Amino acid sequence: MKTHLLVLWVVLSLAVAPPMGGTPVTVPPEITPLTIIETEPAEYPADLSRLGILDGWAKVVVGVDETGRLLDALIIGYTHPRFAAAAIAALGRWQYRPARVGGRPVATVTQVDLSFHFDSSGARVVTLTMLDYGEQLKLRAHKIENKLCSLDQLDGAPIPVFLVNPASSEEEILRHAGKRVVVGFYIDETGRVRLPTVSYADDDAVARLALAAVAQWRFEPPTSRHRPVITRASQVFVFKAPEE
Repeated sequence: MKTHLLVLWVVLSLAVAPPMGGTPVTVPPEITPLTIIETEPAEYPADLSRLGILDGWAKVVVGVDETGRLLDALIIGYTHPRFAAAAIAALGRWQYRPARVGGRPVATVTQVDLSFHFDSSGARVVTLTMLDYGEQLKLRAHKIENKLCSLDQLDGAPIPVFLVNPASSEEEILRHAGKRVVVGFYIDETGRVRLPTVSYADDDAVARLALAAVAQWRFEPPTSRHRPVITRASQVFVFKAPEE
């Protein structure tokens, strides 16, 4: 008997993932969202305040497991890289209460937007030298960086360089024949898969197999206008029934 697994992992099968914050097709009952406990304030980059930059923001996608542990944090936009670094540092120090579905804790991927505002009452008067002024011009000229691009904004479709099959044995193929899984994930500027999540699965077993496989995938770094960017995609896996 010939058995095989059909895995739709060719580049053309990548689909645009639903936008963050979109209305899900099915809303499970009794959902308690992820809670972020800010154990200490995020630090405002001191060098920016001294140079007259008094506000900014950073956007981060975070993954938190069912125990409340921060798994990953991916910067997708910022007004200055110092704010991005301050956001990552703060998220690493904060604590998390996991989301719950029907009273059961679950792992989640959530976008967090951090706004930074400098308290003008604490500002100091600084006498600028020519060197300081040149540095100020350099910092203030920094453009807003939006790293997240949709697939249709890329220079080309993401090209896989390393793929792992979610079913590695004939036993798994037979056990899960006919089942389907949809996994959403980010591809960062280096081509690494970040924050994979299951948007649909016929059961928990195939969900775990698909997540473990996709987490190991690698792509050529995605670019938009020849600039490295982050993109988000989804992948459909179909475990095909064995053929005689």
